[in-house]
Amino acid sequence: MKKIFLIIMLGFLPAEQTYKQIRVFGDLSIIAKLQTAGLDIDHSNQKYNEWIEFAIVDDKINILDELNLKYEIIHHNLEQFYLSRLDNNYKSRDFDLGSMGGYYTFEEIEQHLDDLFVNYPQLITEKISLGQSLEGRNIWMVKISDNPNIDELEPEVLYTGLHHAREPMSYMNLFYFMYWLCENYNNDPEATALINNRELYFIPAINPDGLIYNQQISPNGGGMQRKNRLETCNNGTDGVDLNRNYSFMWAYDNEGSSSDGCNETYRGNSPFSEPETFFIKEFVEQHDFVIALNYHSYGNLLIHPYGFNPDLPVPEEDLNIFEEYGQIMTQYNQYLVGTGIETVGYTVNGEACDWMYGEQGIYAYTPEIGSWDDGFWPATNRIIPLAEENLFPNKFVAWASGSLYTIDFTIEQGPYLPSVAYSSNLILKNDGLGNSNGQVTITLDSPDNLIVFEESSFQIGEVQARSEIDFGDLINFQISPTALEGTRTQLHLTISDEDNYNNLIIIDLIIGDPIVIEYFNFEESLGWYVDEENDNATSGIWEIGIPLATFSDQGNQAQAGMDHSEVGEQCFLTGASTQNNNVGFDDVDGGKTTLLSPIFDFSDYSEVLITYWRWYTNNAGNNPNTDHWKVEVTSDFGETWIELENTNSSAVEWIEKNYFLSTTGLYFTDQVQFRFIAEDIFNEGDNGSGASAVEAAIDDFSISIFNSNSYILGDINLDGLLNILDVVLLVSYILGETTLTTQQEILSDLNLDNLSDILDVILLLTNILDTY
Repeated sequence: MKKIFLIIMLGFLPAEQTYKQIRVFGDLSIIAKLQTAGLDIDHSNQKYNEWIEFAIVDDKINILDELNLKYEIIHHNLEQFYLSRLDNNYKSRDFDLGSMGGYYTFEEIEQHLDDLFVNYPQLITEKISLGQSLEGRNIWMVKISDNPNIDELEPEVLYTGLHHAREPMSYMNLFYFMYWLCENYNNDPEATALINNRELYFIPAINPDGLIYNQQISPNGGGMQRKNRLETCNNGTDGVDLNRNYSFMWAYDNEGSSSDGCNETYRGNSPFSEPETFFIKEFVEQHDFVIALNYHSYGNLLIHPYGFNPDLPVPEEDLNIFEEYGQIMTQYNQYLVGTGIETVGYTVNGEACDWMYGEQGIYAYTPEIGSWDDGFWPATNRIIPLAEENLFPNKFVAWASGSLYTIDFTIEQGPYLPSVAYSSNLILKNDGLGNSNGQVTITLDSPDNLIVFEESSFQIGEVQARSEIDFGDLINFQISPTALEGTRTQLHLTISDEDNYNNLIIIDLIIGDPIVIEYFNFEESLGWYVDEENDNATSGIWEIGIPLATFSDQGNQAQAGMDHSEVGEQCFLTGASTQNNNVGFDDVDGGKTTLLSPIFDFSDYSEVLITYWRWYTNNAGNNPNTDHWKVEVTSDFGETWIELENTNSSAVEWIEKNYFLSTTGLYFTDQVQFRFIAEDIFNEGDNGSGASAVEAAIDDFSISIFNSNSYILGDINLDGLLNILDVVLLVSYILGETTLTTQQEILSDLNLDNLSDILDVILLLTNILDTY
C-alpha cells in the first residue's frame, strides 16, 4: 500500500525544468524589454546592438514569441551540455577534485573542511555552523589564522561562495586558496605572513539545499538549480534568490529583482526572510570585516557596489578605492571591473555586496569566475586554472585589509656608467585600509655589489592607512668603478614592518651605454621571413601590417591597436586582416606560425644585448590562457635553439624585453638567428575545437654592443693585462674563496663551456706565455 501511495505522489511532482541557451537578436533596448516581460537575465553574453545570449527555462520561451523577437537556440539542454564536459576520472597532483564532474558534493565540502582541520589544527578552526538552511543543513564557516581560536586585533577578511547553487566554481576556488595557505605555511613567506597577521574567514556554501538538489537531479554535475528550495512556484522553478534577499535596497524595483516566486531572481517576501541570508547577516554584524569577496560565476568580471541604480554611485573616495583595488586584482586575470550596470549590463537590488557596503561599510566585491565559454559549470580541466587565476586577488584583499605598501621610485635617467653618481626620488605609500604594523623599514641592496648607496637603510614610524611619505632625493647611489659596461645589475628595495614580510621591489639596470648596431622598426621586412616550411597554422600567419584592435564579446582585447615605434605605423603581427573587430578573425589557428630573423655575425663580441617590444594575448576564446609564446635563438645553423621566452601570460600592452646573450649559454658565432613563435595549441580536454584567440606582434627589435667588448678574455682583474694576477684571482674564484662580477665571470670562461675550472686556468697560463 505504501509503494502505491509513493507512486501516486511522484506522479504529482512537477516535471523538471529544462534550461536552454538562447540568442535573442536586437539592439540595446532588448534587455529592458525582456525584463519588463518577466524574463530572467542571469549572466548574459552580448554583442553590442546586435544580440544577447542567456539561459532560459522551457516554459518561458513563449514570451519571446509573444514579443515577436527573433532568436535562435544555441543549446537545447544546457544541463546536458555542461555534463558533456565534466569528467569524474580527471586527476590532478596539485589539488583534490570532487566526484561531481570534478566539483565537490556537499558531503565532500564537509569532508574537506574536516580534513583541513585534522591536518592543520594550529591554522584553521574546526568547521562551525552559523545556523541551518531551510531544509536543516549546516551553513559552515572556518577561520584561518595563526591563532584561529582566538580573536586577535588583526584585520578580518570574509570570503563566501555558493549564493547560487549552480555556481560551484565559487567554492572550488575558495578551497584552492585555503589549501594554498595551509600547505605553504612556514614554507612560503607570503602564506606565512598572511596567516600570522590576518584573520581570514571562509563560508564556502551559503546555499547547501540548492547544491543538494543539483546533486539529486544531476549527480555528475551540470544541475541548473539557482535558488534555495523554498516552495514558491507551482509547476515552475521554486526558491528564493539569496543574492536578492539582503535588506539594502531590497525590492527597490522589479528589474533588479522579482516579486514572482517562479522567477530566477525572486527576492522573497521580506529582507532576510531566508535562514541562509539571516545567518550571514548575524555573522557579519558580529565581526569587523574590512573587505569581502562574495564569489559567483561566470563572466570574467569583478563587480563592486552599487548595483541597484546606475545613477547613484558610491562616494568618490570609496569609488576610487573600489576601482584602484579592482584594477590591481584583475591585472593578471584581465577580468572586467565595474558596477553591475558597467559589467553585466543590468541592475540588481537586495544584493550581498551592496548590503555589506551600504549598511556595514565593507569594501565588498563580486568576482564572477570564468568566461562565457566556461559557463556555470566549467569543464573539469578548467577548475584548477580558474582557481589559480583568482589566487592573486584572494591574497591581495588579505593584504589590503591591513597595511599594503607600494613604492614610487624613479631614478635619474641613464646610461649608467662606472664611477658615476645618480639621484633618485622615492615615495612610500600605504595603500591598505589599515595602519602599518609598527615601524616601517626601507632597505636598499645590490646583490652583486655593483651599486654603492650613500645610505642603505631607513626606518620610519607608523605609516597611516591610505597615506604616503615623500622621501624626495634622499636616496642616492653610484655605479661601482669595478663594473663593466654591458653588465646587467639589480637594485633591490625592500619594505618591511612587524608583519615580518619583505615587500621586495627589483629594478633592473644596464651598466654602460649601449651602441646599437642593428635596428628594425618593421616598416619593411629587411630579411625577416616566415618559416612556411615547418609551420602549420591555418590563419594568423606572421606579416607586416598596421595593427587594428580586436575585442572579445566580454571586452577582452586581443590584437594590438597600434604599433610601438615612434616612426611609422607598421609592425610584424599575426594576421593583419580584421572583420568588424571580430576577435576570432585571422588570429592564430590550427598550429604555429614562426617569424625568423636574418642571420647575424656576433663572432667579434663578448656581449650582445637584444631588445624588442612584444604584444601577446591568448585570454579570449574557448580555452583561454592555454597557449604559449616562445622566443628562441641559435648560433649553429638551427641545430640547437636556446629559449629566451616561453609564456602563456597575456598582456594587453606592449612589453619591453631585454636579454644579455652571454648569460644564455649561446656561443657567439657568425650564424646567430632568432625566431618568434605564436601557436594555437590543442590540449586534451579542451572545449570545442580547443581554439583560443591567439594574437602576437613584435616591434623595435635592436641589437646593441658595449665598450666592454674590447676587454681581453682572461683579464679577470680588469687591468688591461693578462698576467699572473689574473691566474691567482681565477684560482681563488674556483676554490670559492672570492666572488666575481657577472662580467668577470664571463672573462674567466676562456674555453666558453659555461664553467670556470682548471681547464680555463691552463688556457689562461698558455695565453700569458704566448703574450710574453
